[in-house]
Amino acid sequence: MADQKFEVQKPTSMDLIAEYIHALTHADFVAMQALRSESFELDWVHADAFADAPLTHAQANQFWPVWFAAFSEMDYEVTRTIAAEQVVVVQWVFRGTHAAPLAPPVFDPPLEATGKTIRIRGISVFDIAADRIQRESMYIDLATLWVELGVTP
Repeated sequence: MADQKFEVQKPTSMDLIAEYIHALTHADFVAMQALRSESFELDWVHADAFADAPLTHAQANQFWPVWFAAFSEMDYEVTRTIAAEQVVVVQWVFRGTHAAPLAPPVFDPPLEATGKTIRIRGISVFDIAADRIQRESMYIDLATLWVELGVTP
């Protein structure tokens, strides 16, 4: 029998993001953390895209638990994906019932629970390096979010 060499295939950027999305849809914050680099940034583009700095890794670690608590009943549907070696773009639809406050770092001042069910669209651009997510730039339809939650200026 001849020596056979098997190459272990490295996960692709699409594999990494598919695992991340699976964790997100199951509100598995620990699994999400494990897929991000220590220098991860969450650029949550929801207000002034130039005035608001991206959230640091520590702030992102606070963001998702607050979001998952506020929308404990949720659905995250991927509608389109474009993948390259170091970047993955995901178009998505989020549905959820606003059952707890959306507190900092999501919104400051906090937005008290409305009990309303929302449906918003968005796009996340994931930058990948060294088999980890380095950055997520998340663009959401904030106007629709406000209207569906009944927020008035």
